[in-house]
Amino acid sequence: MKVCDILRKQGCIEEEHIEKALKIQAGSAKPIGEILVEMGAVKNDELKGALTLQSDLESERFSDKAAFLGSIDPFCGLDATALAAICDTMEWKRFDPGESLQKEGSPGQLFYIVKDGLARIFMEKDHEEKVIGFLGEGDFCGATALLSDGINPSTVVAIEQTLCLAQGKDDFAGMVRSQPRFAAYFNELIIRQSKRVFTKLLATGTGAVAQTEPFLYTKRVKDLVSPVQLFLSPASTLEEAAGKLIGSGVRTAVVLDEGGHLLGTVGLKELVEASLIRGKDRREAVGPIVRQDTSVIDGEKYFFDALHQMMKQGRETLVAVDAGRVSGILTSLDLLKFRGREVLSLIRNIEDARSPAELNVLRQDVENVLRVLMADGALPSHACKIISELNDRIVRRAIRLSEEKRGIPPVPFAWLGLGSEGRKEQTLLTDQDNAIVFDPGGAGRGPSEIEGYFKALAETVVDNLNRCGFPLCKGNIMATNPRYFGDLASWKEKTKQWINVSAERGEDLVDIYTFLDFRAVYGSEPLDEALRAHIVSAFERNPAALRSLAHPIVEIPAPLGFFKNFVVEKSGRYKNTVNIKVNGLLPLTTCVKLLAFYAGVAEANTLERIRRLVERGILPVDRAEFVEQAFETFLGLKIRNNLSNLDEGRDFSNNVNPGSLTTRQKQLLKDSFLAVSEIQKITKDVFKVP
Repeated sequence: MKVCDILRKQGCIEEEHIEKALKIQAGSAKPIGEILVEMGAVKNDELKGALTLQSDLESERFSDKAAFLGSIDPFCGLDATALAAICDTMEWKRFDPGESLQKEGSPGQLFYIVKDGLARIFMEKDHEEKVIGFLGEGDFCGATALLSDGINPSTVVAIEQTLCLAQGKDDFAGMVRSQPRFAAYFNELIIRQSKRVFTKLLATGTGAVAQTEPFLYTKRVKDLVSPVQLFLSPASTLEEAAGKLIGSGVRTAVVLDEGGHLLGTVGLKELVEASLIRGKDRREAVGPIVRQDTSVIDGEKYFFDALHQMMKQGRETLVAVDAGRVSGILTSLDLLKFRGREVLSLIRNIEDARSPAELNVLRQDVENVLRVLMADGALPSHACKIISELNDRIVRRAIRLSEEKRGIPPVPFAWLGLGSEGRKEQTLLTDQDNAIVFDPGGAGRGPSEIEGYFKALAETVVDNLNRCGFPLCKGNIMATNPRYFGDLASWKEKTKQWINVSAERGEDLVDIYTFLDFRAVYGSEPLDEALRAHIVSAFERNPAALRSLAHPIVEIPAPLGFFKNFVVEKSGRYKNTVNIKVNGLLPLTTCVKLLAFYAGVAEANTLERIRRLVERGILPVDRAEFVEQAFETFLGLKIRNNLSNLDEGRDFSNNVNPGSLTTRQKQLLKDSFLAVSEIQKITKDVFKVP
């Protein structure tokens, strides 16, 4: 246990003093305890007592290797004999703050498992440290070198006193040989770590953005949950619950049954309503007033996942479950010290906006959120999901304002987002790609009256979105175009024609590709589902249509020469550049999209589609990883390019000059174009494209 945690649990120190001391420590080599004493935050005797307790606790932990290993993957499944044999090959090793566990470019000699403490992982990039992540209890390092070329890909330095189990390379190799599943486990771990490294290296500074922790978006939910939690049984009385809530300083308690299973939550709000409004006796049990509409999140999920879930479900709290056990409640207050505060407050402002002009100001704030997300180390796909969610909120608010002007809709309808909006892969400002579908009748109104209402609504929404800062589509892919407007019956007929006729003639394929990413941003989800089911069925009846749609996409060449050098534009405005959208994102997302419709996958997001294609056996796992990494690479470069264009006052471009990239980025971009060739080949084979 850390000294700060001990002092806090003993009631010797306030959280704000710890945060201040940590900031001071970041610029010095002093122990945190010494800084706290100098600040006057704790007394010398209190610090000595905490250090003594810490030493006792560490000595107790230090002694039992088997107990520690048996609590973490992949060792937890071993029998006692195998576990003991591995323990004999490992020794405890302690690192002081600033001491290196491994150095980038040096030969790998040891495999480490962190028992206690914290270490920073970084790489040298342009003579600067690029932080990749952090290691805490149960994390590994050293396996990458021992399982690959023998060279450490990164430097790992202890931030605080760090205790590890260390194992030599020969013993590590013997362990992996004796436990075949370990090889698969560590290889998968290395793939994930490599993916994280690559995306971090692509994330470059995009302006003067005040950063929080550079590893923010790699923090797990279990690390964000406050250590102060309150658990109640359904038999606890209202009086007991109120006393414990007030005494512990928390707003909400978790209610568990005798077996430790989640029943729900109860907070001061429920207690006040029960006692003051419903007149319940203070000795009655809390069971009947427990809130059961809780939202659960896995403790292994990341900060981004928690933030996205709160945004999507409109919640202030999530119940965290770690390894099958409820660990506590994660609240929006827990995110206040992170970037979540800015995002969640922006959502509230969007919901309260009273005009397109107000929404336009807030849409500009979305750009700042993207800058912060990328500067804080978010994966490009994670950043896009957050941006798309915020854009969705703006679109929904613009539609509600339009409904206030045009009146209540006479029948259910769905406003469809198309293209990158439909896939939740929007980066910066993109023009409108939308459509509208409505119920064919009902409510005692004639078809012409219903159609007239939705034509007027579509015009108002498109105009409001334009005033919000979403430009009109240059290709006229908007709900005001009759091609993207109609009731469900007309939509079924027109999509049938697109599939059966347009694809065969090679007509309007760009429009079809864009439309096939449709998603209901607002309104009736059953209409969205009915239209999707119709299209999937139409493709099943006419598989040749998918082949026709695939043909031009699989023929897009990778911009790489015979020796894998970049083939760039030779002249003109984009001389010496490659287009990462036309040659990268477009063929990748379109191939994945067509394979998804072939396999009956309902998801619209590219990464979600890839994962479902793996589950259905369409994509091999290793190829899927390759394609996912390429997708993150293209997306990261696109975002960086967009922000750079914006800062320099230029029109948005998807053209990248390979000469401006680092050696690592160039190699990653080459690998990404090769991944596109892989997914094109798979698509060609599946659809038997001649």
